[in-house]
Amino acid sequence: MFILEALEHYAKTDRIAIRYHDEQVSFAALNRMSDAFAAYLRRTLPDDGRPVMLYGHKQSVLPACMFGALKAGRGYIPVDTTYPPDRAAQILRDAQPAVLVDLCAAGLSAEHTLCEAELAQILTQPAPSAPRSSWIRPEQTAYLLFTSGSTGTPKGVQITAGNLAAFHAGAAPWFAQLPEGGAFLNEISYSFDVSVCALYEALSRGMTLWTADRQTLESPQALFALLREAKPDAWVSTPSLAEFCIHSAQFCAELMPQVRQFLFCGEVLTKKLAAELMRRFPGVPVINAYGPTETTVFVTGVEITRDMLDADEPLPIGRPFETVQAIIADDHGRPLPDGEAGELLVLGEAVSPGYLGRPELNEALFFRSEDGLRGYHTGDLCRMADGMLYYLGRLDGQIKLNGFRVELEDVEQNLVKLPNIARAAVLPVWQDGRVTALTAFVLLETPDGESALQRARRIKTALAGCLPSYMIPRKILAVDSFPLNTNGKIDKKQLAAQLASGAAGGAHEPIRRT
Repeated sequence: MFILEALEHYAKTDRIAIRYHDEQVSFAALNRMSDAFAAYLRRTLPDDGRPVMLYGHKQSVLPACMFGALKAGRGYIPVDTTYPPDRAAQILRDAQPAVLVDLCAAGLSAEHTLCEAELAQILTQPAPSAPRSSWIRPEQTAYLLFTSGSTGTPKGVQITAGNLAAFHAGAAPWFAQLPEGGAFLNEISYSFDVSVCALYEALSRGMTLWTADRQTLESPQALFALLREAKPDAWVSTPSLAEFCIHSAQFCAELMPQVRQFLFCGEVLTKKLAAELMRRFPGVPVINAYGPTETTVFVTGVEITRDMLDADEPLPIGRPFETVQAIIADDHGRPLPDGEAGELLVLGEAVSPGYLGRPELNEALFFRSEDGLRGYHTGDLCRMADGMLYYLGRLDGQIKLNGFRVELEDVEQNLVKLPNIARAAVLPVWQDGRVTALTAFVLLETPDGESALQRARRIKTALAGCLPSYMIPRKILAVDSFPLNTNGKIDKKQLAAQLASGAAGGAHEPIRRT
């Protein structure tokens, strides 16, 4: 496997693989620790291929455990500490891992449970290099990521070593300019698949991962201090983190003079953010990428141009990788002509074999083409024009309001087009089992000095110029910042809970970061 081969290669150098607070882990040390963990797994467990569950945050030992599991022919399940113990316990029951590494003393238990002290003892034990014959095979699951399910039950997405190899090959052009031995900002939770860019793409190029934990990311001062020291060559994240940073004038080329690219995935990239980044970081490419977890990180990409910013339509999500087929299909799965909107189907070697223990869902969402390619129904409404894909929203994000179908992301996109609105989230208001209204949450670029009532009236008047009346939110609430989930996306569930409990306080009280 390419990442394990890279570890062995860079272990012969003096390069640093991970920086975490004051701790430095060299490639040699990372390789030794992964060998030690692989040796523990091989001597302790039967050869049954069951995965290893890792319950922690951004500790530097976690990558050693991940790669050690791969060297022992097993997959791993990263579960961030933002997952409460009850949810972690649910994942534990569903996945039935052979080993649980519990770095947060949550009181969970598996057949073999390792606390932080026990793990430290294992990783310091001398061990021979794991034989390549024991390494993970292409058809085996390399990692399991549990994503939110519409029923409230998390779904375990199985990603094989072959899926990762396909992503590595397809994404190569987007990482080609990263320097060997450079610096890579490592801020994405390991339970979110964008972290693969750091763990596999950056490390396979001998780069140093400068780790930003949750506390660092919640403080602009701490984050900017890290950026000054790290001087990252690449910024790969969701747009939400960049939105958080852009409010400070310090976030500019002077802060990150070496940055060579911005690459965004996981959320809609707005024109406002892209334009502001291009202004503050002249000559640095801003790349918009797209891909569900089920298709291994991302499968499209495009460098944003000035012409795209000036166009009337939203920013494109890019052209499919050469290793990927993308089809816009109607409700019956039939390909649609160029320019027509429909569901995006993704086919190729990067497509997951399916969800763990969910045969009905697998039957509904995964398929094989006539020529044998694995395919996935993304549930995303897209159109393709001359090979370029445009994201239009979620098919299941449509709601019915007074008999009209409303795409929530349509309203959000029109909100962020308005002056002084950096980001927006729109939620349906339910009453007696139906949607009776919409509520919009907006993050202002700068304080406007208006009352909540004045602001709401102004925004509604502006929206009336581009949206039918039934799509205009009844309430518009200003927020100091948005709550983010473990994937770095706006946590709409938390917003909905605050709204339902009255924490939003009506139109005159902002929701604060939690």
